[in-house]
Amino acid sequence: AFLKWLQKPETIQSYDVMRENIDSFISRANASLEKKGYPIKLTHWFSVWSILYTDPGRFHWMFQYYLKDAGVNLSWVGTGRLLFSLEWTRADYDRLLERLLVACEEMKKGGWWEPPVANIKQRLGIEVATAVAKNILGSFSQS
Repeated sequence: AFLKWLQKPETIQSYDVMRENIDSFISRANASLEKKGYPIKLTHWFSVWSILYTDPGRFHWMFQYYLKDAGVNLSWVGTGRLLFSLEWTRADYDRLLERLLVACEEMKKGGWWEPPVANIKQRLGIEVATAVAKNILGSFSQS
């Protein structure tokens, strides 16, 4: 049944419309995000899309909570890939972009996207090395 449905002209047309809507959404979103200086970029492969961070930061993981507060419910498990529905209209994509920009603004207002004052890779390296050293020393003291 699915393969027959997939070959119908109206089905092909709906996928074409979906592709146009997604391409438009991604390019409008990325232009808006860049214009406002937010450190994220959207990418997609047809109906699967993802949020990429353009600047290093320790608190990017918090963005999901700002999205939730803005009304965008994401899956709480998985690989970070998001899916668009075939049933979405242009209005749905417009609403998502509006909510995405609200979440970005709130994240920025919260100070979570401030440029780091230290070299993040260096700080992380020091923290990891310190933790490893403590772990090794702790194993010797327990022997």
